Amino acid sequence: MKNDTFFASSHRNSEKEVIEDNANLLNEEYVSIIINALPEIAAILNTDRQIVFSNDALMNFLGIIDKNGLLGLRPGEAVKCINSALMEAGCGTSENCRYCGAVNAIVESQKTNEKVTKECRITSISNDKHEFLDLKVTSTPFVFKDKIFSILSVDDISDVKRRTMLERIFFHDIINIAGGLKGFSELLKETPDPSELKNYINIVDRLSNELLEEILSQRALTNAENGELEPTFSNVSSLDLLNDAIAYLSVHSVAVKKKMHILEKSIDIRFKTDDILLKRVLINMLKNALEASEIDQTVNLNCTKDNNYITFSVQNSKFMPRAVQLQVFQRSFSTKGSNRGLGTYSIKLLTERYLKGKVGFETSTENGTTFYVKIPEILN
Repeated sequence: MKNDTFFASSHRNSEKEVIEDNANLLNEEYVSIIINALPEIAAILNTDRQIVFSNDALMNFLGIIDKNGLLGLRPGEAVKCINSALMEAGCGTSENCRYCGAVNAIVESQKTNEKVTKECRITSISNDKHEFLDLKVTSTPFVFKDKIFSILSVDDISDVKRRTMLERIFFHDIINIAGGLKGFSELLKETPDPSELKNYINIVDRLSNELLEEILSQRALTNAENGELEPTFSNVSSLDLLNDAIAYLSVHSVAVKKKMHILEKSIDIRFKTDDILLKRVLINMLKNALEASEIDQTVNLNCTKDNNYITFSVQNSKFMPRAVQLQVFQRSFSTKGSNRGLGTYSIKLLTERYLKGKVGFETSTENGTTFYVKIPEILN
């Protein structure tokens, strides 16, 4: 095992040491009684963050029967966190792990010898499907037979966080748009100038479309989260999708004094997908790019075909800092404040779970940031 790590220690106890710790804990009946009495998911970890004892709630959460299968694993490995496989040394050692609330709680608790609670976002993979977890993690140190261990208790707050974020963002956007509608409807009643009247009517029409789009987007995301979304596939044009995304955002506040341009090399190809879902993905990509752009800057859109995939990309001039790169697709992460955080997450969720595609990005100080989605040309 290599000792390479970007964050927490990569050292592990041997299998023999882990089994001995587990046996010693099992021999003390009160330990099992106390840990299993906890309503939360719980495990006992050694100083190398390996599981040496787990409660029934953890087994139920993971859907496994044999507790011995967890022995020696670290928490991220047990829940199949996608970052736990990035380094040979496993959970806690990748660059992404620097921002994980779980490993930070464990490490801080070990250093301070105090109870530490943190929230963390984990993307796990099961049966080739990504699951997005929001967890409240508490690490509490204790001494057993002159050895130091940590009790790790985990509260799955995914549903609460999801509802809170959806409702907060929904009401934030809806109230803003409704406020604009109210203001311009008042002006409509008072203006005597026909030219101004026509301008206000156009603005009210635009805001009404925005209001409807926000409601439909939130409904689609809620259904996607609940696994209730049913894609409807039909033949669509790649350039039509790009033009529709531009048309929608051309009258949006994020596009004021900014330019959107489809590159001349973009191909127009017909393929089968759910045009409504893919259009929402492209609108989110374009909206994020516009939000990251300054006045008079241009956002470039492109469409290419490679290896049986249609690739849609959106490029802006802003470089994405490393800390943002490592968290960008996590639910509720945002650089835009507490009322944001579902844009890139929804891009990933809708594309990979429902459109059978792939999502990624590239960023550099020279070329800015490009987000892309790859959609299969032929559905399997």
